[in-house]
Amino acid sequence: MGTKLTVKAKFNASKESFEKFSEGMYLIYLPFEENEESWKVIAELISKKIGTPVGRIEFAAKDVRGNYVYELV
Repeated sequence: MGTKLTVKAKFNASKESFEKFSEGMYLIYLPFEENEESWKVIAELISKKIGTPVGRIEFAAKDVRGNYVYELV
C-alpha cells in the first residue's frame, strides 16, 4: 500500500493555488467548475508540486467530506 494524499479542492477560484497544510493534506484552488475530469487535473497538479510522475498518482476515491483521495504507488 502506498502513501495516501488527501486534497480539498475549491472550485471557481479567482486564481489557481496549491497549499500544503499538513503531512499528506493539500488545499487546491482551481479557476473552473468541478466536473468528471477534475480528478485528473488535480493529479497533474500534485505531480508538479511534489515532483512525482503523474503515472504514480492514482485516484482512490472521494471521501465523505468530498475531498479527493489519491495514493502514491
